[in-house]
Formats: sequence, C-alpha cells, structure tokens
Amino acid sequence: MPVTFRMRATPILGIGAFLLLWTVSLFSGLPANADAEDPVIVVLETALGTIHIEVLVDKAPETATYFLRLVDGGHYAGATFYRSGALDGKETPQVIQGGLLHSWLQGDAGREPPTGVPTLPFTENTALTGIPHHTGTVSMARDLLQTGDVIPEFFICLRDAPNLDHGQSQRPDANGFPAFGRVVHGMETLRDIAAGETRGRTHISLLQNQILSAPVGIIRAYRADHLP
Repeated sequence: MPVTFRMRATPILGIGAFLLLWTVSLFSGLPANADAEDPVIVVLETALGTIHIEVLVDKAPETATYFLRLVDGGHYAGATFYRSGALDGKETPQVIQGGLLHSWLQGDAGREPPTGVPTLPFTENTALTGIPHHTGTVSMARDLLQTGDVIPEFFICLRDAPNLDHGQSQRPDANGFPAFGRVVHGMETLRDIAAGETRGRTHISLLQNQILSAPVGIIRAYRADHLP
C-alpha cells in the first residue's frame, strides 16, 4: 500500500541535537513496505534478550512506515530502553519506552529542542486503526509539549493501557497515541528491563522516577524474514 507522507521539519521538545545529523537522509530511498500478504517482523536485540515485533502495516500504514524507515536506516541501533512507568497512577509499570532520547532527557545533549527533526503529523489514532493499547501493543510517542506530532520514540504496553487510546484525556488532546504493532516474542525480556531501578536523572519533571538507572541498549534493530 503506497503511503504519501506529510512530513514536517519542526522544532521538537525531546529529541537530542545529534538527530540533526540524519534528518536529511532519513526519508530518502529507504524501502518501507513488505508484501502486504507477509507479516512484517522487526527484531530488537538487547543484552537481556531479543524482542520480535509484528508491524501492522495494513492497519496503520503511515505510522508503520515511519517506524520501519527508522529501523531500515539503522537509527535504532545503539538506542536504549530508558523509561519504565505507569501513566494511570498505579505502581506496576504500564509501559516501557525506547529510542534515542536518553542523553537529552539527562541534559547531556543540551536542553534546547533542535530544529529540522522529521516528525509525522498524527492522524492514525486507535479509533481509526482498530489497534487498542493492550498488553504487548507497540506505539509511537508524540510531542505532547508542542506540536502533537509523532516522534521517533516508541513504547510497548506491559499491561492493558486503555488510557492511551483515542478519546481518553491526554495532553494536548484526546487523540491518544498511534499504535502500529504488537510483540510476538520477548515480553519477558521487556518485563525484566522494566523491573530495573528507576532513579535515573532527568530535567523533565513529568518523567521523575520513570527513567531507568541503567538503561538497556538496543544492539541491533532489523527486519526478520519470518516469525520466531
């Protein structure tokens, strides 16, 4: 299914300045969609285990293609799982988040948002795609402090999270987050990562006590030919 992107180059709060190095090349000449009849599987290798994600290109084509181009471009290799927390007030972790932001969240890459970061205008909410935030759902984060756009961070639900679906109360609107995949292997690995101590430093007050003291690196991120 061909996808036409309406990309924005925008200042975005939450992306480290190092991302500017690849904004020009990210969306040029990279294969995005596999045969629609075949499952699209992405593998994330970590020191604690391997996670397999089925990317639901048919249900969320824009969000899925955005994620796949980040994978195909090698941008998640060397990224980290750095956040574990609950967004519903409970003690048990609800989501684990990974991506490229750990240095920025610590203040190591500066606190000013860079310009030119490729983001995706948010259109594919859960009411449109039919992918609710259940245990194992994979979703993209959004720039909640400025534009509302989809950004290159992703999170995985460790338990059901209906509070992240369309129609629930979330800043800056009630659109929720763009789910686009599901974990088919590796939930125990994710729970092991999420169980780590969350006393990591951050200059974002909202994320206090949600940043892992010892983030777990993503060694490789790539497509697989088949389900595990």
